[in-house]
Amino acid sequence: MKTIHKRAAGLLAAAATVALLAGCGSTTTTSGAAESEGKPVGDLTIGFLQRQLDAPYYTAMQEEAKAVAKEQGFKLLVQNAGGDPVTQLNQAQTMLSQGADVIVANVLSPSTEKEQFQQIADQVPVVFLDTGIPGVGVTSVTSDNVKSGELSGEIAAGRLEEGSTVKVGVLNGGPNDEVVGPARQKGFLQGLETAGIDYDVVASTSAVYAQDKAVPATESMLAAHPDIDLVLGLNDSMALGALTVLKDQGNTTALVAAASDGQKEALQAIQEGCDSQYVSTGLNSPNLAAERAFEIAVSIGTGESKASSYDDNEYTKAAGIGCENVDEYYDPKSTF
Repeated sequence: MKTIHKRAAGLLAAAATVALLAGCGSTTTTSGAAESEGKPVGDLTIGFLQRQLDAPYYTAMQEEAKAVAKEQGFKLLVQNAGGDPVTQLNQAQTMLSQGADVIVANVLSPSTEKEQFQQIADQVPVVFLDTGIPGVGVTSVTSDNVKSGELSGEIAAGRLEEGSTVKVGVLNGGPNDEVVGPARQKGFLQGLETAGIDYDVVASTSAVYAQDKAVPATESMLAAHPDIDLVLGLNDSMALGALTVLKDQGNTTALVAAASDGQKEALQAIQEGCDSQYVSTGLNSPNLAAERAFEIAVSIGTGESKASSYDDNEYTKAAGIGCENVDEYYDPKSTF
């Protein structure tokens, strides 16, 4: 209970500070999304609130943001919340005080951060990247997590025995993962169903999208359920951690799949062949998503476009990746 009270107090304190930082230099639309008055791109300051950096996906996203800023000439403020929503809200306050004209945010906990981000979005335009908050800000740029998961699930189904009930263990993103992870899992399981595979999710364990945390999580899951047929990581980093455990234990019967990401190391594992233990993943390009989010941020910040002109969501390309098409997506020079 002490942890809960401390967390709630932190959120309330963050909310109070955001309210005090009532911004200038922008107007607010009827939908609650601030409109920028516009300035030359070289005079723009754009803040990037990154949720965490313990997965290559998030690192690649941040590097893309830096590359776009260098290319276009705007000032970029970057903060990493380290997986803590209260820290993220405090970092948002700092960005407002530093004069951010637009904020791009990869949100940690949409439900607990909604009120505070609405206050921020009333002051400056907020573009969400990867994880957004419905009804708040300009738009959310993300992959179609349900679709990419579904396409990966359909590919994985080709390696599973039709007519039997497949026992699935899930490595999830943890309690703060309220949007992305559940959508990916829903899509993947739909893909199995579409392909005629019955399944039973016998375990679901948090590994917070990190490969190193997926190792002990998988070990615990297999200790409790040694007959698991498929370990599903909701991203490639977690699935790669599971693959390490299976190989270390000499387990050659259980398969591994990811609902989404397309990480280079995962594609290399899939390239081992159509009988490899790593069977599928979904395309989710951090570079494309970040590039588009900052394109929108610059367009609004310079006054080229209005915050009100964007749809609530923008999706990057969705695709399932397996042994038969992996070469189309593998780039040995990719940072992700």
